[in-house]
Amino acid sequence: MSFSEDAKALEASFVAAAGLLRSLLEALQARRAAWVSIRPDTVAPSAEIEQLSQQLATEERRRGELVARLRASLPTPVGARPEQLHVNVTRICGALGPDAARSLRAAADEATQLAKLVRGETALGNRLLQFAQNAQSGVDAQVLDAAKSARAPGYDRNARNLNGPNAAGQLVDGRM
Repeated sequence: MSFSEDAKALEASFVAAAGLLRSLLEALQARRAAWVSIRPDTVAPSAEIEQLSQQLATEERRRGELVARLRASLPTPVGARPEQLHVNVTRICGALGPDAARSLRAAADEATQLAKLVRGETALGNRLLQFAQNAQSGVDAQVLDAAKSARAPGYDRNARNLNGPNAAGQLVDGRM
């Protein structure tokens, strides 16, 4: 493939990634809203999110291959190997015509913006999970402390409460 064809394929990869990121962002936001509203049926692990993540990983590998081919096509400084060359969208756009460069830059910027939003949503979800874990461990500790300090309820054979000498709850006062 030629440099311009690889650049077009890279642009298509960015567009595809942007679509996947948009879907992932919507799924994560819906999941957070379900978590906040305590709807456990929608908080369960989602196959859709897992599938979107796998598709994004596949797209990332494809984009890596395209960048490697584009790197080999770009001129390298004297004495350097192509794999030493730092390649980003700005450098690729510099080697393209103005219209193709503008289109590639727009697709890359959209994918970057959506990736930042997904990263923020993921961080917020992680914080909510940490909060829930800390809250749950705090409640568990309170229940455990209460269980340790409480004495077993019950009565002895004279029908007296075993929870303490002055405790209320005597079934029978022991007199006839």
